[in-house]
Amino acid sequence: MRGLRSAVGARLLAATLSASWFLSAAAGCSYLQWRREKGLQRARLEKNPGDLILEKEYAPEGCFGLAGRIEVPAHAPGPLLAAAFGRSNGQASMVGSREVIAESGHYGLLLPSGSYDLVFFADLNHDGYYEADEVVGRTPPDAPVLVGAETSVDGMIVPAPPVAIDLGRPGSFDAAVRVRVEPRPFVVESVDDPIFSEEMGELGLYWPIRFLAKTQSWFFSIGAPDFSKPQLVLVHGIGGTPRDFRSLIASVARSRYQVWLFYYPSGLRLEQLGIVLAHSIERVAAESANRNLRVAIVAHSMGGLVGRRAVNELCRSGRPPYLSVYASFDTPYGGVEAAAKAVRKGSTILPSWADIAVGSRFVTALYETPLPKDLPFYLFFGWGQGGTSGPSPAGDGTIPLSSQLDPRVKLAATRALGYGATHVGILSDADALDELTRVLDATTPPVSHGPAASAP
Repeated sequence: MRGLRSAVGARLLAATLSASWFLSAAAGCSYLQWRREKGLQRARLEKNPGDLILEKEYAPEGCFGLAGRIEVPAHAPGPLLAAAFGRSNGQASMVGSREVIAESGHYGLLLPSGSYDLVFFADLNHDGYYEADEVVGRTPPDAPVLVGAETSVDGMIVPAPPVAIDLGRPGSFDAAVRVRVEPRPFVVESVDDPIFSEEMGELGLYWPIRFLAKTQSWFFSIGAPDFSKPQLVLVHGIGGTPRDFRSLIASVARSRYQVWLFYYPSGLRLEQLGIVLAHSIERVAAESANRNLRVAIVAHSMGGLVGRRAVNELCRSGRPPYLSVYASFDTPYGGVEAAAKAVRKGSTILPSWADIAVGSRFVTALYETPLPKDLPFYLFFGWGQGGTSGPSPAGDGTIPLSSQLDPRVKLAATRALGYGATHVGILSDADALDELTRVLDATTPPVSHGPAASAP
């Protein structure tokens, strides 16, 4: 769950655990608006079944990630735009786009199953827009990119084909294109950056595609990446943002760790999110060129389920040498019963909520892959505060101890560490943060000097 501070957010969390689910007024207007929009989109899809743009907005949980990397020429006028065009009735329409910065060259597009032209644009006339006559690279017209389960490597990621970039001989594309140049570097100074506002967290919960259009990235670095340090990856919970980790970040020695923020739209399927997180970490490891790289993953609440899915993916052939430790705070490892009730009632709920239901296919499958015995796993849990959320077995006021300490997870933990803190409060509990620092220092030792990163 999200580390919400506002009264509205607190009521939402309380409502999710009540018998009335969050269909009550306590859930606010966003859920009701989301349901209305879903109904309208469903009706439009029935009339226009081939509309890929509408399909993407209606069911982002059914999309795949087209991921690739290009070499951006040093003399490029700025970032490039990677765009995927689908065709319906002979007309091309832009289904997804993402700006590509020179420091990285990486891009990822969330797309529904289909056939696409992959096209790259540059702002050659410096007017602040990417336009149809500024094509600097594309896949051949007779060799479209096929996106779907059959072309994915892991059920989510589809490798993009190589595309050469040529700024000297621009071409054009047969579709209306006018996209504002709005590069958003993946480097931020702190979690106080406006991109991490509470409003953005809510946007990611209900409207993932709009969230991704604004963030333009899943992975952010606090300060310029330095691969000579251990890499600390933080994963927030549902409806949350990296601001939930403000106290935690302040408690670790920034001179000792490079902090990464996995910033994701929490309304998507947890299977998708875990695979994207694993892919992002693998990309960091590949880019580091440091054989002694160390990576620690620390997650909160539902982010712990995303993190565990990522660990399963990263360790599919055994623990990679760079993965040092996995730690989670107040995670509903056994699922959430209120979500299960909503599923049984047939309520319209968010895809991520369906996944955290007790007994869901996602929760069940999560433990079919055991954690590597040589991977340290620290299970931080909270039992609330007397007079507020109550002691054991009530849990932290949001997640019961029976779920936080699900036997499938507790037995696999290197240590289980409990604190008298609330679901949100544990992320600023001094004792919990001191223990996390000791865990990180013990499991993620300093690495030998390596090159600073260009970008992941």
